[in-house]
Amino acid sequence: MAMRYDAVDRVGYSMAIFIACAAGLWPTPAVAMDAKAREQILYEALDAYDHGLQQRSENGRDHLASFQKAADGFEALLADGVANGYLEYNLANAYLQLDELGRAILHYRRGERLVGADEQLKANLSFARTLRRNRIQASGEKAIWETVFFWHYESSTAIRLTVCLLAYVVFWLLLTLWVIRNRVRVLPAVCLLGLLWMAAGTSLAVEAWGRSSIREGVTTQDDITVRKGNGGASAAAFRERLHDGVEFVILEERPGWYRIELPDGNAGWIRQSQAEVI
Repeated sequence: MAMRYDAVDRVGYSMAIFIACAAGLWPTPAVAMDAKAREQILYEALDAYDHGLQQRSENGRDHLASFQKAADGFEALLADGVANGYLEYNLANAYLQLDELGRAILHYRRGERLVGADEQLKANLSFARTLRRNRIQASGEKAIWETVFFWHYESSTAIRLTVCLLAYVVFWLLLTLWVIRNRVRVLPAVCLLGLLWMAAGTSLAVEAWGRSSIREGVTTQDDITVRKGNGGASAAAFRERLHDGVEFVILEERPGWYRIELPDGNAGWIRQSQAEVI
């Protein structure tokens, strides 16, 4: 598979930073950088990434310092309060070049939530997932749901929202036409649009509920023992150890520990320091 994470998105993030500054929408932490400082950090990080790509084909490991500089720059902008999907995407690319798989998947997932089903982001995330050492298959029930309702899992929030709004408007227009003029021929279209409206609306509601009530995370370390209890002396929940980049659902949280559920349904406790929340 071609490695599509070579390119960073300069245009997407540059436009976002310009709009946010111009509109006064940028969050203002206690000590915030001014727009000029943010722009300088952004372009230094982008240039460092490009320089790392040029160095990568040469002998040695000098390119790692350039990718680390890029990652540090993108992280500094995130710490300054910006929430931007293209920035998350660029940071994920930098971490992938640094072989920090867990952090790459983490930021691809965060970027995905902000920009939706961007094709290049989706391709890069899929590629990153192929690099994981753990091959955990989704449980049968979850796989069935994802197959039957593929349009919910594969389409972006923006697309489903557009379908929902268009179906809603045209549904009521045609329904009004049917009631006023008794145009029986439009009735099948009214029924179809009603189904589309309900399906897209339900999908959006389920997604909103999931984001507000379901917390997900990604492992960022190797050789993680999943335990039966929230303590270092607790027995292992299963034999296989987790490695960098495993995605999971957080079932419970206690000081210093997460109780997690893996895609195959297995559950147990890991230390919070071994993972990041998406």
